[in-house]
Amino acid sequence: MVFKPPYWFHKNIKFAEKDIAYLKSELSQLSPYEGQNKTSFIFRQEERPEMLFAQRYSEIVEDITKTCGIFHLSTFGWSFWSQLYGKGHYHQPHNHASVGSEDFDADISFVHFLDIPEQKCFRFTDMLGNVFYPEEQSSGDIICFPSWVWHEALPMETDQQRLVVSGNLKFTHFDNLKQFRKTHPLDTI
Repeated sequence: MVFKPPYWFHKNIKFAEKDIAYLKSELSQLSPYEGQNKTSFIFRQEERPEMLFAQRYSEIVEDITKTCGIFHLSTFGWSFWSQLYGKGHYHQPHNHASVGSEDFDADISFVHFLDIPEQKCFRFTDMLGNVFYPEEQSSGDIICFPSWVWHEALPMETDQQRLVVSGNLKFTHFDNLKQFRKTHPLDTI
């Protein structure tokens, strides 16, 4: 049996090179892990240069929920953050489901590979030694997966930088069929 976790390719969406360069430059200056081999990301909103993309990610998240067929049936919140990897940087195996933090109590997670070297660092794992590398790890690719799926980023082997934006969606309400029909009668669909 081959290990293949549930995930899907959403789209390939590239951002302007000047915006990518700006984000890399800002994140390089903010790294809280000086001298450590961990990815560089910041959760203090006032220091987050990726907020430049907030409107774009709002549209991407809306599109993800429409693609899943749940946009009109649910309410949800979402969050996103950037990660800049240099040589040797990694992110240990983790998931984003029910780990005690509001940002990491999610239903759907996504990764947007903004600027990626050839090395595929992202992989899914089942924590028993089985791993799966999604093919969709080119610059601009967005993949989505259930937040309970374990994943990690292996250490970068090149001197190139790797820039990704990750995010979570948390559903706060789902309409049942009766509620949905009140606002969406069959003759309006």
